[in-house]
Amino acid sequence: MLIGITGLIASGKSTVSAYLRERGYRVIDADAMVREELEDETVIAALVERFGAGILAGKSINRKKLGQYIFENKEDRLFLNALIHPRVIAKIKQYAGIDDIIFIEVPLLYETGIEALFDKIIVVYADYQTVKERLMKRDNITEEYAIKKINAQMDIEEKKKRADFVIDNRKGLDRTFRQLDTVLRRLI
Repeated sequence: MLIGITGLIASGKSTVSAYLRERGYRVIDADAMVREELEDETVIAALVERFGAGILAGKSINRKKLGQYIFENKEDRLFLNALIHPRVIAKIKQYAGIDDIIFIEVPLLYETGIEALFDKIIVVYADYQTVKERLMKRDNITEEYAIKKINAQMDIEEKKKRADFVIDNRKGLDRTFRQLDTVLRRLI
């Protein structure tokens, strides 16, 4: 059974994933897959062609600089998504049909249109203001940049509507984990 975990940036997806790992579940991180793809020579060459050699830190992609491009310019974001998403989606498809429960944390699950790959989807919820404050603190960024990063994703209320399960991650970890335990009982 393939279970998707999604939500906005800084909503608590990684916290939920860490808890699942502690409980012995297999959790795959799509962002880690993206980072792997950003090390691929073909991907690096395409990004250098698009953005110039200034996108590099040594022989690797400077992810912070790449982020500045893609959150400032929608066309650049679409270019990156078209380059990376098919590769990551192909990797996710390898897990479909496996009998065990596998969780895959996919921040842009709905945005990439891959919800049909999953048997169930969990949205980790935090409201816009909470996410913005967490993101600014976590990444040490301005409010303006945090808003750009958040607005690059589907509205959280829309994600909630589409979810099979919603974990409200605004009121402490104990409450979050109790909700997750309830979801796990329903899945098993």
